[in-house]
Amino acid sequence: MQKKLFFLILLILGTSFWGISFTFVKVGIGSGSPFTFLFYKFLIAAIILSILFFKKLNQITTRTVIISFFIALPLFAGNVLQSIGLKHTSVSNSAFLTGLDVVLIPILKFFVYKKRVNKKVWPASILALIGLYCIVAKDEISLNIGDLWIIACAFAFAFYVLQIGRYADLNNPMPSVILVMTFCAFGCLSCSMIDSNSDFFSSDFDFWKGVLFAAIFATAYMYSIQNFAQRYLSEEKIAMTYLFEPVVATAAGILLLGEPFSKELIIGGSLIIISMLIVELNINPKKKFKSSDTIKSTD
Repeated sequence: MQKKLFFLILLILGTSFWGISFTFVKVGIGSGSPFTFLFYKFLIAAIILSILFFKKLNQITTRTVIISFFIALPLFAGNVLQSIGLKHTSVSNSAFLTGLDVVLIPILKFFVYKKRVNKKVWPASILALIGLYCIVAKDEISLNIGDLWIIACAFAFAFYVLQIGRYADLNNPMPSVILVMTFCAFGCLSCSMIDSNSDFFSSDFDFWKGVLFAAIFATAYMYSIQNFAQRYLSEEKIAMTYLFEPVVATAAGILLLGEPFSKELIIGGSLIIISMLIVELNINPKKKFKSSDTIKSTD
């Protein structure tokens, strides 16, 4: 139970970094190529992790490379699809539609990966989506062509989480995390090479500030913690922690940018927290509480 709670807190901290980093990323990309930004983000994250865990690199095997490639594919696809979608849709639409992975993960887990999903996950997921809608839909949500890219992005991120869970039996996931970051970096480099807006030697300070924050906190830290956490937490709980991103992003806007406080943040944030408690707590009084989220857990 202690490890579960520990990693749950670290994951929520990681999604908080995601929420805070939104402003850095938005300003950093500007009118330039998002692929160049993503390339540097993943490359710097891979370099940092390689330095910190240099002694773990000798654990890389052929199996590690293959597993890492299949984990990197949906992560790379999700980042690219989200970048394209943001060019054609609003921030509110993007935040809400990306959050659909909280429902997509249990659906895909059940129908594609053929794993059991605890019944309480379904009402908790719907409640979490309602909470997310309350936070991001203050200016209403209207679908457009860009939203199709974001919906595809939600599917990609859902598969990414499920792929990590599928290979959670790795003795030490760090070598795989480093390879995943490396694969994504080269994938983004390939995209930026065909993007006419690419500038690999930007003189914009905001660009590099955004890259460093995203690389260190929102990428190296977050994806490392997630790969360790999924040895103890189910995929559904991972998806729930993702929803703290818009909560923190909205709160950061209030505290750092002086944006007006809204009751929607309280209502939506409360619903998300309640949904997580529904998934986390054992509410069956007939059974003695015990930890059920081991590495092989499917609830």
